[in-house]
Amino acid sequence: MTAQTGSTPPAPMRAATQKTGSGPIGILGPILAVLLLAFGLLLLHDALVAAGALSGTLWLNAAVDGVKGFAPVWWLIPAGIVMALLGLWLASAALRPRSRKTLPLTSSTGIFLHTRDIARLASGAARDLDGVLDVSSAATRRKVTVTVHGTAEAGLSDSVTAAVTDRLSVLQSPPRVAVTVHTPKEN
Repeated sequence: MTAQTGSTPPAPMRAATQKTGSGPIGILGPILAVLLLAFGLLLLHDALVAAGALSGTLWLNAAVDGVKGFAPVWWLIPAGIVMALLGLWLASAALRPRSRKTLPLTSSTGIFLHTRDIARLASGAARDLDGVLDVSSAATRRKVTVTVHGTAEAGLSDSVTAAVTDRLSVLQSPPRVAVTVHTPKEN
């Protein structure tokens, strides 16, 4: 038997934060990191050679000597424009916010659903209705698109919209529901 100490109960746990994606720089980041690492190794090699710790030639001097006597040619202008546009795209990709593909549920515990799970919920809600033969769904944070193949079109779109809206009402900000119904005579 435990004795009551009269202390206050512990504070509730803090809710989890929303998960974010890697962002558009996700693929380019490791590539640029490897290139920067290679350039750093080149500079380290040349520094050690210049300090006399290593024997050999300076690689930067060899690279500069390789382009000596390089005359301007016409294709350098479009190549420069392409490189400038690539640099602008990389800078904008690095500054864009990371993607979010989850929506919070109406709870204080910090539970989130991924958009692919929201699409599964919408398909499951539509699949339970009478007259539905096949369902496919796609979801974003703002919209759920449900494509239904049904036996009859009369009222099926409204009943699917109501069922999907009811199923997604557990979300704090449910996405808009768009339903497309295909009947056998349209196929």
